[in-house]
Amino acid sequence: MKTSNEIDLYIETFSKEVQDLLQEMRTIIKNAAPHAEEIMSYQMPAYKQNKRLVYFAAFKNHIGFYPHTSPIVHFKEELKHFKTSKGAIQFPLDKPLPKELITKIIKFRVQEDLEKEKTQTSIARKATKVWDKTNAWTEELDFLQTIINKTQLIETTKWGTSVYTYNDKNIIGISGFKSYFGIWFYNGVFLKDSKKLLINANENNTKALRQMRFNSFNEIDEKIILQYIAEAIENEAKGLKISPQKKDKVSCELLENECRKNEDLKTAFDQFTPYKQREFMDYINDAKQDKTKQTRLEKIKPMILSNIGLNDKYRS
Repeated sequence: MKTSNEIDLYIETFSKEVQDLLQEMRTIIKNAAPHAEEIMSYQMPAYKQNKRLVYFAAFKNHIGFYPHTSPIVHFKEELKHFKTSKGAIQFPLDKPLPKELITKIIKFRVQEDLEKEKTQTSIARKATKVWDKTNAWTEELDFLQTIINKTQLIETTKWGTSVYTYNDKNIIGISGFKSYFGIWFYNGVFLKDSKKLLINANENNTKALRQMRFNSFNEIDEKIILQYIAEAIENEAKGLKISPQKKDKVSCELLENECRKNEDLKTAFDQFTPYKQREFMDYINDAKQDKTKQTRLEKIKPMILSNIGLNDKYRS
C-alpha cells in the first residue's frame, strides 16, 4: 500500500497554487483525524482509520473531496453552495477551502467509523465471548458490555479477554470467573474510588491495576460504572501513570574479584548490557553455599568470555 511519500509526489505534479490547496487540505484532515493512516488509494490521497475515511484529489477547476455519502446528506444545508454528488464534493480552485466545514465532515466520518467498528466488534464478540472464562456470567457480562458501549472506548481482544482502549491505551477489561465477574481498571490506582468499590487483588505485586468485582446482576449500577470509566478516560488523557521503579543496583563480590584478577574477563563482562550483567550476578548470589557460588562462577566464566548471556539460549 502506497504511503505519504507517494502523496508528496502526487502533490508535486501540480502548480504551486494547487499544491498549496492540497497541502492545506492534507493538514485539515490530519488535524481532524490525528489517528488516521495516510495512504494512496485509487490514485488519490486517502485516510484510513478502521475503514477509509476520506479521499481528495485535484482537478482542472476544483479540489475533489470524497467523504462517502452520509456526511453529504448530514451537512446538506451547509454544502448548498458547493457542487456535490452522491459521494463527492467539489471545492473551486479560485476560492478558499471551507476549513471549518471540512473539519466537521471529517470528525463526523471519524465518529461514524468508530461506531461502525464498535458495532461489528460487538456482533463478533457475541459468538466468541472470550471474556467469560466459566460461561457462568453470560447475561451479566453482556449487560456490562452494553454499558461500556455507551462510552468512547474501543473494544479489542488482548490476553484472552475484552479490553477497551482510549487513544490505543488500555483503560478497562471485563472478565468472568468461577465466583465473580467484573471490570479491571488498568490504571485504577489513580481513581478516587468514592464508592469504595475497587480492590487490589495482589497487594505485593500489583501497582496500578484495580478490580471492580460483582457477584450478581443486581450489584451492577450503570451510573456508577460510567462515572468510574469517565474518570479513567480523563486520567489517561492527563497522562497519569506509574513510573517503573528502578531496581536496586546489584553487586557480586565473587565475580568482581575475579574480574580484577582477569582483565580479559572484565573486558568481556563490560560488553554485556546492564540487564545481562545483572543476570550473571543474580545467578551467583542466589546460591546458598559458598561452594555452589564458586561452581557457578566457573560455569559462567567461559560464557562471559564467549559473549554468551546466561539466558541467551532461551531468547533465540
